[in-house]
Amino acid sequence: MTTQWGTRACAMVCASILVMFWGGAGRAAPPTQPPPGGDPEQSKRASFALGEDVFFHETFGGNGRTCATCHDPRNEFTVSPQLVQQRYQADPTHPLFRPIDSDDGAGNSYATLLEHALFKVTIPLPPSVSIVDAPGERSITVWRGVPSIANLRLTAPYLQDGRAATLPEQALGAIRGHMQPSRKPTARELEALDVFQREFFYPLRIRALVDDSDPLPKPPGFSIPTLNPSATRGRASFNLHCVRCHAGELADRPRDASASNFSNAFVSDANSIDLPLFRLAFRQPDGSVIETVSPDPGRAAITGDLRDLNLFDTPSLRGVKHTAPYFHDNSANTLEDVINHYNLHFQFRILADERDDLIAFLETL
Repeated sequence: MTTQWGTRACAMVCASILVMFWGGAGRAAPPTQPPPGGDPEQSKRASFALGEDVFFHETFGGNGRTCATCHDPRNEFTVSPQLVQQRYQADPTHPLFRPIDSDDGAGNSYATLLEHALFKVTIPLPPSVSIVDAPGERSITVWRGVPSIANLRLTAPYLQDGRAATLPEQALGAIRGHMQPSRKPTARELEALDVFQREFFYPLRIRALVDDSDPLPKPPGFSIPTLNPSATRGRASFNLHCVRCHAGELADRPRDASASNFSNAFVSDANSIDLPLFRLAFRQPDGSVIETVSPDPGRAAITGDLRDLNLFDTPSLRGVKHTAPYFHDNSANTLEDVINHYNLHFQFRILADERDDLIAFLETL
């Protein structure tokens, strides 16, 4: 895909950014068909405009939510407890608050959403996994935070358990699971959302990673800026404690390229915010059954493999200072809380001075 956009494309993107971040005067009219002649660049621009319109305005005849309801521009296109609480105080009928994400499923209490910015995610279970206390049920509903949409072009697979291989697949699942749509999104709408979301980069220089026209070499870490002394020390601490899982330009890949991108940070195991527990039975290849207890089994609920229990996709750390709270269950309110979690469960022994330096480095990402 070419990256030579030209004057018209630049104008379009600038206008789109103004709409996204400062609010447009009105809803853009989505194009109805590709331009005559099938110009790929014109088609891409049209798809971007349609994708922007769908992201911010399309409810699919559902419960009033759009993609931007949860991927809120006010919060770096995710959502925090503070923003949820502000929304609720201003308007408890805001589309953010729908019975499907209430504590009782009937809209009588939104305590979990208000306190932790968590939403319900329903996951069908593979044949080898059953719920011990309800063997006839074939899905579990877990609580999860809203992932960032930065650098999506570079971070497949999607969702914390990696169950969506592509952005259109992820979008379709989100529409079905959170918007209660009365109509199906069209293939063109899903494609346009894909085009639109692929242009979110943080920091913006990350876009150079997909610019094939740039002949300059991109050595590892090329996009991380010059660091102050504290952050320089913090980088050394990061390389010692964190880079085993958080390597690469986006700090989301294992240092060992052959290792899995899914890891257990002991978050479901700790369950520090006391989410409801599931007793799950995993049938093994030899026919035996092993029971486990977890508030969210993560990747294992997708694969049916007990070895994947409580494993989650390693998130990118780019822009991490903007996207608190942390972990898939939003159980760490600050970066200090994240470090304390690793000190407690992984014996990192990061003391106060090293902690401050490590946070200084993370805040440069």
